[in-house]
Amino acid sequence: MRVQYQEAAPSIDLAGQFKSAMGRFASSITLITTLDDDGQPHGLAATAFSSVSMDPASALICVNRSASASPIIKRSGLFCVNMLQSQHEPICKIFSQPDLRERRFVEGDWRTGVHGIRYLADAQAAIFCEVVQEIEHGTHTVIIGNVIYVITQSLEEPLLYMGGRYRELGR
Repeated sequence: MRVQYQEAAPSIDLAGQFKSAMGRFASSITLITTLDDDGQPHGLAATAFSSVSMDPASALICVNRSASASPIIKRSGLFCVNMLQSQHEPICKIFSQPDLRERRFVEGDWRTGVHGIRYLADAQAAIFCEVVQEIEHGTHTVIIGNVIYVITQSLEEPLLYMGGRYRELGR
């Protein structure tokens, strides 16, 4: 049975309302890392990450196609999801701002992991994935990867984003 709804008036800014609604959703922030054909590291900050399945172990990321790392992830077929702690806010800001690109992979304790992909050694977790599916939708690509390796650290305070700013869990 389909639910009937009243269609919104054309003058309503649906995209703006949706953006406002999503700003109320607290999200963990991750750094997605990959490497290019020359073995150089690339990455971006992202909140759009989720597990997909435990069998096979898989995760998805949503990447804006205009992001410089988007075509690199697609070409390499590999990515790593670095789950950030609250102390990583300065590093996250570097990965969030294109004009600070030259400082990426300089600040922080970066290590080389599976297939040469960089990971943040003190991230709560680093999940290495091999791309198995890409779904283009709107401005983004949903990239699904099968997990090939996982590194975990002690459970700490995650770095969260909500309402246009960084947040910490309340106690």
